[in-house]
Amino acid sequence: MIRSTSGEKMQETDTSESSFTSAMTLDQMGLPSVPERYILPPSQRPNPTLSIPISLHILAYLSPLNNPSLRSETIDNVRIACKELGFFQVINHGIPASVMNDASDSATEFFDLSSEEKMSLASSNVHEPVRYGTSLNHVKDKVHFWRDFIKHYSHPVSNWIDQWPSNPPSYKLRKE
Repeated sequence: MIRSTSGEKMQETDTSESSFTSAMTLDQMGLPSVPERYILPPSQRPNPTLSIPISLHILAYLSPLNNPSLRSETIDNVRIACKELGFFQVINHGIPASVMNDASDSATEFFDLSSEEKMSLASSNVHEPVRYGTSLNHVKDKVHFWRDFIKHYSHPVSNWIDQWPSNPPSYKLRKE
């Protein structure tokens, strides 16, 4: 149970396996604090004092993966960035800005849909080829991520695009 900013009690989650309250919905409710299930224990939080060279999180080229003498070092840099920072950025990948902008616009349109529409893609089965969620496994995870996501298989696109969301219509159109 959570309380709105007006103090009224509100149900945070449904008990069914494919139901949850999205981070976006929780944010829109104007909660005065982050619900406990989204707070990592101190031992699992990132170390803000960790000094890591900025170059570790930006991998300008992944082409060294194709070079046997550089492959191991490149993989190690990806591993370190993921382990120590939790992310990395690939630049100079050759994907046109228009394609990235279309993907971002489609995602924005998807997340602007009603909760009911997005929840039609919710599942506790992490292996579903198309899945909307807020955590890796909202049923089993002790701490949830403060994010919402849409995941779908996409390689090759022709094998999976028919299972992608039909709404918003641009979601499939921009990817074909």
